[in-house]
Amino acid sequence: MDELDQFKKQWQEDENFIKVDQTDIKTMLHKSSTSIVKWIFMISLIELSLGIILSLLLPSSNTDELPFFHFVDYASEVVFYCAIAYFIYNFFKSYTSISSTSSTKNLLSRILETRKHVENYIKFNIYFIMYSFFISFVELAIRKINLANQWGANFLKVIAIAVLITLVACLFISIFKFYYKIVYRRLLKKLNNNYEELTRLEQE
Repeated sequence: MDELDQFKKQWQEDENFIKVDQTDIKTMLHKSSTSIVKWIFMISLIELSLGIILSLLLPSSNTDELPFFHFVDYASEVVFYCAIAYFIYNFFKSYTSISSTSSTKNLLSRILETRKHVENYIKFNIYFIMYSFFISFVELAIRKINLANQWGANFLKVIAIAVLITLVACLFISIFKFYYKIVYRRLLKKLNNNYEELTRLEQE
């Protein structure tokens, strides 16, 4: 994409620069789009690999974990990895589709499809973080209430836990949003630029 941007800038500024036809520009946009989707696929695959490695290295949950929450944690983990595998499959499918298509119409359709998958991937990860912190809060609150019969003191502890977990959750979500903005939003912006450029060329 950087190469394409430099090319277009030179083309616009230098009157003596070699002119190219729409077919050449479309070819460059096609190549750029393929590269972007490939990066999206690779980054998501790296994220999945790191997640699996961390889950293996980190200590397992407490043995005194409540049975219900033990089941919830297990079910959540299964759902999470299945969903991530689904998104990675779609990224790979988008990459192969964009690589193999020669039709501008199909390319535009694949770009829109990829953009939708990336946006849903980002939303899913952020919502899952929120869900994980909520489950952690509920489990801690139940533990505190069951520790003693002093409901007043436990209520204050639950409020304190709720505030603490909310602050930590906001911090984590902000970090992840910043990460997604730097990585995925940047790639998505370039993909959108390609889409707009291809649309403009088709209308000429």
